Amino acid sequence: MLVLLGIALFFVSVLSVPVRVTLAYDNKIRLSVKYLFIKLNILPAGPKKEKKPKKPKEPKPPKEPKKEDETPKEKKPNPILEMIKANGHDGMITVITNLGNVFKIYGGKMFRSVVFERLDLDIRVGTGDSAATAIKYGQVCQKVFPVMGFICSNNVVRKYDINVSPDFLANKTEGEFYCEMKICVRKIINSTVGMVVRLIFKVGLKFITGAKKNNNKENEEINNQTMKG
Repeated sequence: MLVLLGIALFFVSVLSVPVRVTLAYDNKIRLSVKYLFIKLNILPAGPKKEKKPKKPKEPKPPKEPKKEDETPKEKKPNPILEMIKANGHDGMITVITNLGNVFKIYGGKMFRSVVFERLDLDIRVGTGDSAATAIKYGQVCQKVFPVMGFICSNNVVRKYDINVSPDFLANKTEGEFYCEMKICVRKIINSTVGMVVRLIFKVGLKFITGAKKNNNKENEEINNQTMKG
C-alpha cells in the first residue's frame, strides 16, 4: 500500500512540474520547450540529414488477376451514419451544441491553466502612404488588443508590454514578439480526462440512446403495418 502511495505521489509531483515554452519572433520564429532538465529547440529546425540513395528495386512478377465472385458482397452499414439518420437534424443540432458546450468549458480550463511569465509585443505599422498607414494602424489595433485583453483577463500574466504604433516613414510593417509560458501537465491531463468523460456521457450515450429509440419506433410502425395487412 505504501509503495503504491509513493508511486502515486511521485507521478503527481512529476506531472505538477510545469512545462516551460518560449515563443519568439524577430524576422524568424523561435520555439523551445523545457521540461525538468530536458530542453528541445523545435524552431528553427536543424539541418536535415541527407538521405542515402535507395537501391533500385527489382521488378516484381505480374500478379494474376483475381477471380471475381459471382455473388456480390453486401456492404456493411456504417454505424455512425445509421445513428445520424436515426437522430435526424434536430438530434444532430443537439449533439453539436453539446459538443460546443463541452469544448467551451474544458477547453477554457486548459487555456486558463497556462501562466504567461512574460508577454511582449511590438508592432510598427507602415505602408509608405500616410493615409493607408493610419487605416492599417486602426485595423491592427482592432485585431491585436481584443486578443491581448482576453489573455490578460483570463490568464495569469506576470509581465506584459503591448505596443502598437504607426510609423509614417516606414514602407512596411515590422514587429517583434516574445512569450514565456508555463503549462502544468497535471491540469491539462485533468481537463482532458474530464472532457472525455463528459463527451461520453453528455454526447455519446444520448446520441446512441436517441438512435435506439428511433429504431424501436420504426420497428413498431413496421410491425403494426404488417399486422394490419
